[in-house]
Amino acid sequence: MGLVVGVASLYMSWLGYRADRREHADGLDLAATADELARAVGAQWQAEASVRRLDDPYPLPVPWRPACASLVDPWHLLVRTATGAVADRTTLPPAWARGPEGLAGSDAEVVEVFTDRVPGKRLLILGEPGAGKTMMLLRLLLGLIRTRQPGSPVPVIFPLASWDPDHQELSAWLADRLATDYPGLAGPAPAPATNGHSRPTSRARALLDQHLVIPLLDGIDELPPHTRPVALDAINRALPPGTPLVLTSRTAEYRAAVSAPAGAGVPVRLTAAAGIELEAVDPGEAAAYLRRDAGGDGTSSAERWQPVLRLLPTDTPVGRALATPLTLFLARTIYNPRPGERPTMLPDPAELCDTTRFPTAAAVRDRLFDGFLPAVYRPLPGHHPQWTSHQARRALTFLARHLEDDLHGSTDFAWWQLRLRVPEATRRLLTGAALGAAMTALALLGTGLVILASLTVDPQGDVLLIFDWPPFPFLLKGAFPSWAPRWEYAEVCAAYLPAGWLLSQLFRLRQRDIPAVQGRWSWNRNSLLLGLGTGLLVGMVLDVLLDRVAGVGWGAAAGLVSWLITTWSASPADLTAVTSPRQLLRQDHKAFWTFVRTGALLGLLTGLLLGVLLGILNWDLWELDLVDELVRNTIFCCCIGLWSGLVLGLAAAVHRTATGEFALTRLYLAVRNRDILPRHLMAFLADAHQVRGVLRQAGPIYQFRHVDLQRHLARRT
Repeated sequence: MGLVVGVASLYMSWLGYRADRREHADGLDLAATADELARAVGAQWQAEASVRRLDDPYPLPVPWRPACASLVDPWHLLVRTATGAVADRTTLPPAWARGPEGLAGSDAEVVEVFTDRVPGKRLLILGEPGAGKTMMLLRLLLGLIRTRQPGSPVPVIFPLASWDPDHQELSAWLADRLATDYPGLAGPAPAPATNGHSRPTSRARALLDQHLVIPLLDGIDELPPHTRPVALDAINRALPPGTPLVLTSRTAEYRAAVSAPAGAGVPVRLTAAAGIELEAVDPGEAAAYLRRDAGGDGTSSAERWQPVLRLLPTDTPVGRALATPLTLFLARTIYNPRPGERPTMLPDPAELCDTTRFPTAAAVRDRLFDGFLPAVYRPLPGHHPQWTSHQARRALTFLARHLEDDLHGSTDFAWWQLRLRVPEATRRLLTGAALGAAMTALALLGTGLVILASLTVDPQGDVLLIFDWPPFPFLLKGAFPSWAPRWEYAEVCAAYLPAGWLLSQLFRLRQRDIPAVQGRWSWNRNSLLLGLGTGLLVGMVLDVLLDRVAGVGWGAAAGLVSWLITTWSASPADLTAVTSPRQLLRQDHKAFWTFVRTGALLGLLTGLLLGVLLGILNWDLWELDLVDELVRNTIFCCCIGLWSGLVLGLAAAVHRTATGEFALTRLYLAVRNRDILPRHLMAFLADAHQVRGVLRQAGPIYQFRHVDLQRHLARRT
């Protein structure tokens, strides 16, 4: 009783501490929440800009011109929408009075274009593949964060490749994406911010409803072609004129999306938005950029570029290929030496001038993509690489095919979605077999504990009592082999596999598909009534069929299982939580073991209480001593409770967190495809992002540096 009271007091103190934390988080209004979000977004993307080397050796100037008039609304309509009146050049701001010609610019002017030159702050950024649209979006976000005032809207980048406009509304998808990238925004919003919703809304949805988020929508061209017009219409309906936004797309794909074929409906374009189109990098700027990265004029590594630099202003394949920031980045990574390297150890950039090997600009780009991974994974002098270029190519090719085949061309790699690489039926068998194996292993452990506990009492009575319960089928065979034939224990052991599968199916009723950060109890009347009803039903049936002891014991166990399945879930992180993939995995791993420990503790306490109750029920006033009966039944029920609690904790951990299926998936892939993925996968991904620059990070997910690199790897044999 002292143990029960002490644990209950400790748990109540923990609940009070969590309540104080929640009260502090709930005390933040939406303006303060937006300020917290702005700090998180700024820190995240500033680090990402450093990883992508946007300013190394210096920002590459990318010019742009106004977009074609057929792709955007007329200028006077933009002005009328922004001002609510007919345009009068004498009263308009000077930047608006110049018309679309005033949108032309270069480099960091994109912030001024968005804030001052565009009526209504709705901007369309177009460009060719690799022209620097995402880089321009990142520069715009960092510039807006630097000039942002407290309480004002926060710019947030949303990669559109993971959106399905046919089955999900844009507002719901934006809110889900915010809650995924910044888990604290999944919490309930302050009461005044419900905005008329009948149900309590999340902080992410409240920020969107109160226009405290500026959506920077990246890559509508990465959606399937037939969904792009639908997506544009959904954007216009969810974000009407007057709502600031930025949308990026490849020029040809956007032109095809806004040009409806004959008889296919009305053309649709982004409403009330101005547009700019990124141009090719100036050949002189490209030449200076490559020479500077190679060490500057006069160095031997810079002289190696002379055959290529002479062709940059021409219409040759290499001249057309090296006209975008992406290809220039790939070229300098492959052919320019790093500190400690000799230029003679690297490929010669003059090979790109060979029109026999590379007759087209596409062939030159393919050569750059092929040479990128060997270049970034080449060993530095004096350093032993942890992963070779061959291992990296195999792993990254596998991930690219996973994105293309299993996620239907999505650009977002989330470690908890790797399970989709395994068929659904196989995953169910794996989790069931894993739980069955865990039940068997715990039964062996419990057998040893019961043998030790039964050494001081009468073996005949205690051992037979223990064998009325399935968790310990090995005791008779291990301690008393002459009491029963061996095949009985094989049958009991084999029964654990379907039992594990059945338990897995029960917990799948409320399975989580995203990582958990901490466990929580969903205290509600329905769950309590379900647990009590199940316990009473099972107890009454077994009381009639067997005896009162079986009815009480199994009825309590059945009620506890039913209650745990419906109330034991997981909750998202606090607003200030780190959302990197490795940190999220560590938090989910911690939540996994929290479920296991909690299950073991609950099982042990339940066994303690049941042992006392069964000791009283089994006590014979005239023949047995109450203390002996209590001790015997308490030892027995504590072993049973610990076994059952560990099994339930493991089942909850596997289905309420992502760690369990992630580990099983990696085990399955290791058996099916030996060495296809590195043993330390998260360390490999972090290295590919932070050191190699192959991947980029957006919140808790990874993306390939460019979608063309992903598709190039996915096409490899």
